[in-house]
Order: sequence, then structure tokens, then C-alpha cells
Amino acid sequence: MLGRIAVITLFLGFLSLGVQSAQQDDQECGSFDEDQMLKQNNFAIPTEHQWVARIVYGKGFEGKIKNNGCLGVLVSKRTVLAPAHCFVQYNGVAEAFSVHLGVYNKSAPVGVRVCETDGYCTRPAQEIKLAEIAIHPEYDSRSLKNCLAVLTLQREAKIYPNVMPICMPPPNLMNETLVAQTFIVAGLRIFEDLRLKTWVNTLSRPFCQEKVKTLVTRGNTVCGYHARKEAYYLGAPLVGMQKKGRTTQNFYLVGILIDWGWDGERVMSSFLAIRNYMDFIQQNSHSLIVRS
Repeated sequence: MLGRIAVITLFLGFLSLGVQSAQQDDQECGSFDEDQMLKQNNFAIPTEHQWVARIVYGKGFEGKIKNNGCLGVLVSKRTVLAPAHCFVQYNGVAEAFSVHLGVYNKSAPVGVRVCETDGYCTRPAQEIKLAEIAIHPEYDSRSLKNCLAVLTLQREAKIYPNVMPICMPPPNLMNETLVAQTFIVAGLRIFEDLRLKTWVNTLSRPFCQEKVKTLVTRGNTVCGYHARKEAYYLGAPLVGMQKKGRTTQNFYLVGILIDWGWDGERVMSSFLAIRNYMDFIQQNSHSLIVRS
């Protein structure tokens, strides 16, 4: 039954947060700063990887999935992508309630300004309820094949320096290999509070399956080791760097984390490659941003 789930619509009331800020360009996405990118021994500060969204369930942040937490990635003002198994439970019911945007510390209260001990004072995180969850029609809950959900928010996200969509994969990179590449994964972590980032070196599927036999890998996934020994919530975005001429232009979305495991002291993750699902995403999304 769960392998053929179409669209689940949640009829929810609207929530309005009084967050005041100037709107940025509607076409702004994937903010990139070389100085920030190179500080890989530090946390992903509030103005880095601002597309990370925390999934909220009816009874709190934890769902009935591996390691309790799930993330999504903001791809437009009203669209978030996330793994399907964060929503579809064994009874076939989607239990998600809303998303939180702009979360830097997962333990901090939502809707209030927070100043951390590291010196960062962040804008209030936004909570936006879900209007609709579109599960890929060929999703298989047992194998995690086509494990993708497109979430429609009830209202537009307010865009400011710590909340911004990620750019979608550029057309000229759609057919490039995803193996033997270096990308970045960023998100909230299982064992710590602050958002982090780390390099991911991608490898062949046979190699990943040999090293971590339980890891979910398929033809539409990309896998690899984390440079740092950190485990992230499912749904953490894997991003690449798009260049224009000799200048790096922006980050773009490569994949979303659907499974991970340990190889000794190293973390290996598997990501659903987003470029394989652009038609489904476009059919269920609002105003995706693609840089040429």
C-alpha cells in the first residue's frame, strides 16, 4: 500500500508570525561566501546554508523514523523538499504538521530572538504550517525507492539573511557524474544542538555497499564519507558549488540525505539525487530558482 501513495493534503489553519524584515530579491538563492565556506572547522553560522528546514510533527519535533529527527530544504518561498519516509508511517498516514525555518540552535525557542554563547544573535525562527504533502507516486517504503516528498507551505516564507531558498541543479550539470566529487552537507545534528556543515567525498555505489552493507543505495542516489565524524538528521541537503567563468556563483541542491551508517569511526551517507526528480518537483512546486 505504501509504495503507491499519491498526494496527501493536510487541511490546517494558518499561522502568522510577527517577524519584520525587508524582502530580498525573489530570485535570490544559494548564497555563497568563500570565507564562510572555507571555515570547515566551525559551525554553519546563521547566514550559511539558510535553506535548512526542520520538520515538526503534531506532538513535537520527533517522528517515528531513524534517530528521531527530520529536515527538509527550502527551494522556493512556499516549497520544501524532504525524504518521503519522514512523513509516511506504517499506517499510511502523513503525520507532519509544520516546518521551522532559520533554526541555528535546535534547542532554542521558536519565534524569539536568540543570542548564543558563540556571539551570534539570530532572528526568530519562522514556523509555517503545511498545506500539502506530495509523495512521489512510485515511492516504496520498504526499499526507499523514489523517497521524495514535496511540501507546500500555507504561506510564503519571509526571506532574509538567515532564511533563503537553495538554487536548483543547473541544466549544464544535469548529466555530469556525481561520483568522485566533493560536496557539502549541512544541517542539524543528532547528538548536538548547533547547525553544522562538512565536506562529503562521493564514491561509487559498489564501494559504499561493500563498506556499509545496510546503507540504502540505488541508481538514483549518491553516497560518500563525511569529512567530519558527525551524523545529521535525515533530509539534510547535499549541495554543490556552481561557477560562472572563474567565479563561484552560488550553491545548488545535489541531494537530500535518506540514510547513513558507520564504517568504523567514519560516517557514510546516502543522498537521493534531486536532478532525477525535476519533473515531479516542478509539478508540485512554486517558482523554483535555477541559475543558468
